[in-house]
Amino acid sequence: MEVSYFPEGGSMTDYVLDIFGKRIGVSVTRAMKKNFEQFTIENATVLLRKKLKGINQSSKNTMIKWHKQILHVWAFEDNAVDVLLIAWSELESYLKSNTVLVVTVATKSKELFVDQKALKNI
Repeated sequence: MEVSYFPEGGSMTDYVLDIFGKRIGVSVTRAMKKNFEQFTIENATVLLRKKLKGINQSSKNTMIKWHKQILHVWAFEDNAVDVLLIAWSELESYLKSNTVLVVTVATKSKELFVDQKALKNI
């Protein structure tokens, strides 16, 4: 389902789905640093705060109203889950009040975390 916004030009939700008759917006991101350096609580806080601000903005500007949003975070290692959960618990409640955090650990799917365009140029 295509999502329209007014005014245009702000943060956008990646896609919308229907679950049990409820419309849900989904934003996707990756918990990572370049060269697979350790992902810290500070990194997680910056990432979550940025994504949640965008989620809240896109929820206000969408022409399609949804029940909640999911923030789906892809992580390369188990440590990132712990770091994300610590950072999530320390965030202000107004930022995350209408969002569910889902973290998927993909330790054997490194291609999710590599710039595919850069690989083609090698």
